[in-house]
Amino acid sequence: MKIITCIIIEDEVDTRKLLKSLLEDYCENVQVLAEAGNVQEGVAMIKKHQPQLVFLDIAMPKESGFSLYKYFDNVNFEVIFTTAFSQYAIKALKLAALDYLMKPINLEELMESLDRFRNQPKKLTTKENYSLIDKNAQNPSHQKIALASSDGYTFVPINSIIRCQSEKSYTLFIIKDQEDIWTSRNLGEYVTILQQYGFKRVHRSHLINPTYVKKFIRGKSPILIMDDNTEIRISVANRDTLLNQFFIP
Repeated sequence: MKIITCIIIEDEVDTRKLLKSLLEDYCENVQVLAEAGNVQEGVAMIKKHQPQLVFLDIAMPKESGFSLYKYFDNVNFEVIFTTAFSQYAIKALKLAALDYLMKPINLEELMESLDRFRNQPKKLTTKENYSLIDKNAQNPSHQKIALASSDGYTFVPINSIIRCQSEKSYTLFIIKDQEDIWTSRNLGEYVTILQQYGFKRVHRSHLINPTYVKKFIRGKSPILIMDDNTEIRISVANRDTLLNQFFIP
């Protein structure tokens, strides 16, 4: 297994020490090249050591961790953010397809993040992923989500998504006035994100945007007809809850 080289950018000394200790003592084939206490120091360390991976605190004095990307023309490293409490930050990170760890840092979650880094397709998160966080905050009505595929990311307005369909460990996105997009993540991950925007899971394999429901057909197993003319059968388990929520008074 190849060694993962990394840098820690964290203003809290105790957290920095803990993360370094967990990486060095419990995580195989991980090498901590350097540490930094703020964004400016971190930029210098990244340019000097060229790590594969950066553990980056979000809330730091002077500059947020989100500003790191502004100092690089090309982002040639991956980032795992660390955060203590901000629900906004977590939502923003998920929309931009960025990985994160909650503080206090848990060894099991840390190892899972490292596994995701090792196993993901060999693509680099782009500057657009990071700038997407700021854009989503500034214009909530036009928020976008980063959809991960084998060759990179596609940035899609959330309100243009008609539905999502599970296909084994992949998810198919059907989008208004665009080609369908396959992503390399399972539907469950997107359910967690998109339910906050009014999406409903009507079946184990289907997540829909109610805005694009064209017709509802009554029955023991009701059927939804979406704007793309797809017929989706509502599962028995979800039927009563969904009808009470937003379909039938």
